[in-house]
This record gives sequence, C-alpha cells and structure tokens, in this order.
Amino acid sequence: MSAAAKYLAYLGTLHLVIGVLIYQVVGRGPVLLLVEMVLLLSAYLGYRLYEVLVAPLQLLSRGVGALADQDFSVKMRSTGSPEMDRLGEVYNRMIEQLRLERVAGRQREEFLDRLVEAAGVGLLVLDYDGNIESENPWVQERRKSSPEFEATVLRPALALGVGEQAVFTTPDNRRLHVEYATFVDRGFERGFIILQDVTADLLQAEKEAYGKVIRMMAHEVNNSNAAIVSLLKTLLEVARADEPDLAELSREHLPPVILRAEHLTAFMRNFARVVRLPAPARERIDLNAVLRGAAEVMQPLLEEQEIALSLALADRPVWVSADRAQLEQVLINALTNARESIGRGGHIRISSQLHPAGFVIADDGPGIPAEVADRLFTPFFSTKSSGQGVGLTLSREILEAHGASYRLRTEEDGVTRFRVSLS
Repeated sequence: MSAAAKYLAYLGTLHLVIGVLIYQVVGRGPVLLLVEMVLLLSAYLGYRLYEVLVAPLQLLSRGVGALADQDFSVKMRSTGSPEMDRLGEVYNRMIEQLRLERVAGRQREEFLDRLVEAAGVGLLVLDYDGNIESENPWVQERRKSSPEFEATVLRPALALGVGEQAVFTTPDNRRLHVEYATFVDRGFERGFIILQDVTADLLQAEKEAYGKVIRMMAHEVNNSNAAIVSLLKTLLEVARADEPDLAELSREHLPPVILRAEHLTAFMRNFARVVRLPAPARERIDLNAVLRGAAEVMQPLLEEQEIALSLALADRPVWVSADRAQLEQVLINALTNARESIGRGGHIRISSQLHPAGFVIADDGPGIPAEVADRLFTPFFSTKSSGQGVGLTLSREILEAHGASYRLRTEEDGVTRFRVSLS
C-alpha cells in the first residue's frame, strides 16, 4: 500500500472512531451535530493537508518513474505550497534540459550516422573486447566485392595497436590507409578503425616523382645518344665506301655499337611513354571486338612458340566506354607477359563477361611467386632479369585512368589470371 493510501486510511479510520465514541458518550442532540461538524471540518483540513504534502510527493514519484522510463514529457504542476512549488520548478527545469539534450544528442547521432554512410571512407566500430561491432556501407560493399578483403585488410587492421597507422594493398591493387583510434563510451575506452583508399593519391605522387626523373634521363640520354648514333653511322659509311682497310671495323664493331645505341634510345622511349600517356579518349566500343583484334595481332608470335590461344567471349556484345587504342595496349602487354611466362608449349585463354563488363586473360605458365605478387604493379618492377617493368606500369596507368579494377594473380588451381573489370 502506498503512503498516500495509508494516510487516507488512517485519516478516515481516526475520524470514524472519534465519531462513534462521541456518539456513544454524547448521544443524540444538538451537541452531536456540533461535534459532527467539527469532525467534518477536521476531515476536510486533513484532506487539504494531503493535497499539500502527499499529492506533490505522488506527482514527484510519477516524475521519478518517468525519468526511469526516459519519458521527459511529464512535468509537475503548481500545488500552492511554496516549498513543493520550488521543488517542482527545479524538477521541471531539469526535465526540460534533459529533453533538449536528448533531442540534440539524437540529432547529432543521426547526422553522424548519415555522414559515416555517405563518407568515402570505411569505418569499423569495435566493442569493448576489440571485436567488430558495426561497419559502414563502404566496408560492407568491399566485403561483398572481394572475398579476400577480410583476410588481407580487416584482420591486419584489427592487429594494429592504438594510434598505429599502416597502408595495406588489396588483391585488386588498391592501397588502403588504415588508422586505429579510440573514443570513450560510458566511461570506458573503445576502438574504431578508419580505412581510406589512397590509391589515386599515391599513384599521382609516384608518377610525379618518377616523371621528373624520366624526363631528365630522356633529355640527357636521347640528346647524347642521337649525336653518338649519327657519328657512328657516318663513320660506318666512310669505312665501307672509302677505306678498304677498315672492313673489319665496318663489319664487326660498328654495327653492334649502333644497334646498342638504338636500343638505348628505344629503352628511354618506353619510359617516356608512361609519363606522356594522354587522358583516355573514350568512346562506346565492343570489348569482344577489341579482344579478337588483340588475339589476331599476337597469334603469329604465339604460334612460333607453340602456344595455343583460345577465346571464350560473351555471346552478346560487351559495350564499354573506353579508349580503344589504350585498351588494346593493355591487352598486348598482358598477352606478351603471358607468352614470356609460358616460354613454349602452353595455353592462353581470353574470356569476356557482361556483368560486370570485363575480361580475363589466363595462362598455364609457371606462375607468379607469392613473394612478388603484391609488387607486380609497382612502377618499373620486373621479375625478368632484362625486364624494364614498363608494360605493367603502363597498363596500370591506363586502367586507373579508366576507373577499372584489375588483378594479376596465380590462383589456387595454378592458373595465372589477369582480371579486369571496366564497370
């Protein structure tokens, strides 16, 4: 039973007992009427006292219950008691402040949620044990598109210490900057991880760095080499025409020197191509037609090395918006790499797909060593002793300019596949 009910029961019982006793003592008469009027007045005063003291306490109790339920709409009304009214004013101000803070907090949370969802970065919120509690759509999308995303990025990210940063390379050659930070939630520290795709920034910085070096090298080498080749060719003509005694010089020494000088010029020209690559002139093209054209160009070279070439193209045109010449260059580079990897007597398979629009070039060569798989598209890196690393660097620049995703790996079945998605 509540305190209010107890008070009312006590007040009613007391006046009833007093009334019965007075009736037995006084009996009937005018005195009894006067006593009853006094009792009624006493009961009324007791009830008024109830309204002044107990009723505000009941209202305050309901307010406490509303606070427990986080209902900030319940307020105390005026009771006529100065003490209780002051308490009610303090309570009402507190309730209004809590209500405003909750509204503002919810608005901030909603804004932060929308910002996290719309941001071009990944966000992982961890629980108190360091496990992933929630992730934004950026992370969810990459989980779906790459089965290896968790193993290559998320697990290493969770292994970072508080405040540590790292850059991870995904299987599709994206570079992600990862940072582990913390925030305080309910008095305890929790972690969160920010993932940002910095591929474009790093590629731009790389290109600016090696571009300056290449332009300087090309200027010095080509200018000097052009003069050397011209002088050697003049000397060769003189040796052949007018000086019979210089036959050995013209026959054995000058030609290889001239050839080597010309190779040096071609070597520098290949590097310069990467720097001078123009923006893609996009047009609507059928990817299947481009794949057939590249296959026809490479067919004679592959036949010389007894390498079989097969096509498994989509049964409908695969329309893409791309620069035909640049895309053909990517295909020729890929087929050349596959041919050089196989050596002799292997098989290359070219396939295309509609959704997403793209192609795959697969070869059964010896494969790519695991220790160099993540460095294949590093500028000018090559696994061949005489390689320049220009082909894959050029392919990377072309594919990045087209906004394509790409991957070169030797997969579990032992087949090396170059996968490109253009949409």
